[in-house]
Amino acid sequence: MKKQIPNLLSVSRIVLSPLVIFLYFYNSFITSILALIFLIVLEITDALDGIAARKFNLVSDLGKVLDPFADTVFHITMFTIFLSEGSMPIWMFIISLYRDMFSMFIRILGGLRGFAVAAKFSGKLKTASRAAAVIIIFLIKVLKFTSLNYLPFDKITYYSLLIVTVITIYSFFDYLPLITKKK
Repeated sequence: MKKQIPNLLSVSRIVLSPLVIFLYFYNSFITSILALIFLIVLEITDALDGIAARKFNLVSDLGKVLDPFADTVFHITMFTIFLSEGSMPIWMFIISLYRDMFSMFIRILGGLRGFAVAAKFSGKLKTASRAAAVIIIFLIKVLKFTSLNYLPFDKITYYSLLIVTVITIYSFFDYLPLITKKK
């Protein structure tokens, strides 16, 4: 059972994403706070699964694929929310989606060639920037229910997502050479 903890944490991000979506769209102050709390907990599981895997020597080929897959499912789900409500431009969404599909392709290609593709620093930076942006945007949703709703939330959201997009592009080019990697 201990061996499965990192993978269970990864799966939790996928399974609990619909709960975050429900809470986010319920559109009340309380559910927005609950959505933010669940979101933070799920983002923490991303850090914890990697820490647990390394600390207890539970790193597995499945985990090397499942963790980034869970990140992709979770963050693309959150970006779909932002896209549907108009706070994320479609071009940013498409860049993130294509980069993640490319990353999955690289991981499949690595598997076919006999090696697992571990996360690179640029991929971890992309994930961290996504986590930060998503938390900021969920926090903004909470703050819109307060007397602080006059702040330039649209600009904060846009620039948070723009930073994510720039880092996502950087990460794409960092992973690009792996296409030619052999075992």
